[in-house]
Amino acid sequence: MSDKTKSKKAQATADSAAQFEQLSEHEFALVKNGKRYVFDCAPGHEAQTLNEIAEMVTRNDSDLTWFDAAVLSHQLGERMSKRLNDLGAPRLSA
Repeated sequence: MSDKTKSKKAQATADSAAQFEQLSEHEFALVKNGKRYVFDCAPGHEAQTLNEIAEMVTRNDSDLTWFDAAVLSHQLGERMSKRLNDLGAPRLSA
């Protein structure tokens, strides 16, 4: 295995080590490389939170990647879906 292949595998392992945490009904966090990124997202403010996450990804001082942003976006979608289900709203099926 070449050093380049080992390096790519090490990076993939580091990216997969990011952990999502649900802190409260409106707060969640992503823990990556010893840093904790905490987001507060009240219902109806999901788009604003996603924009903030995207901005963080593009900053040089942030360890967040677009994969991390996708994970956070998925988690926001899951939370929205759960809230809709809790309200008794019908889910759309594919």
